[in-house]
Amino acid sequence: MGNADLKKLKILEAATRRFAHFGMAKTTMSEIAKDLSFSKALLYYYFPDKNALYSAVFEYVIDKMVSECEDMLTGTVDYEEAMMFVLDKRIQLINQYYNLFEYTVSIINELPQEIERVFKDCFLKEIELFGSILTIGIKQGQLQVDNVEETSKIFLYSLSGMRMGMLKDMKSIFLPTKEEFDIILQLQKKMCKIFLNGLRKA
Repeated sequence: MGNADLKKLKILEAATRRFAHFGMAKTTMSEIAKDLSFSKALLYYYFPDKNALYSAVFEYVIDKMVSECEDMLTGTVDYEEAMMFVLDKRIQLINQYYNLFEYTVSIINELPQEIERVFKDCFLKEIELFGSILTIGIKQGQLQVDNVEETSKIFLYSLSGMRMGMLKDMKSIFLPTKEEFDIILQLQKKMCKIFLNGLRKA
């Protein structure tokens, strides 16, 4: 890794800690620079504004989760176990970076272009991840899936729809509490089993 890449990574790690602990609104570029003993000018060289840095942090934490899940997939032939692992990881990520996600939800109707791009990229990465899991089941001769990408999309939409649908029964208006996410996870796992059962070969 080159010196520039190393500096960028250090900025991302420091910003991730700040955003996760204090949230986007209560974090300044000056504080992140101070944490690293970097000049603000150096920070702005890599990230022209806080939205650009926030977008990069969001992508960074999603990429870490996807990477951990992909590592798990290389060592398993059990598609259902893999699916449950990914569902657990998704909720763990939200709990760990709750303040990060909270900001995103609060600006959902007026997303800056860069954050919107990252959202779409992350969505595609998750579709690919679920597609890899379905492919494990297909290769094992246990699942029958006509269109892996489309089926992965339907599954991801179902997970998102469950979360949004359940909000009306919970105290939160936009983002569930950490405790509520545990309830959502259990129901998502039940839905997942029903979904996978529908794809099993007769």
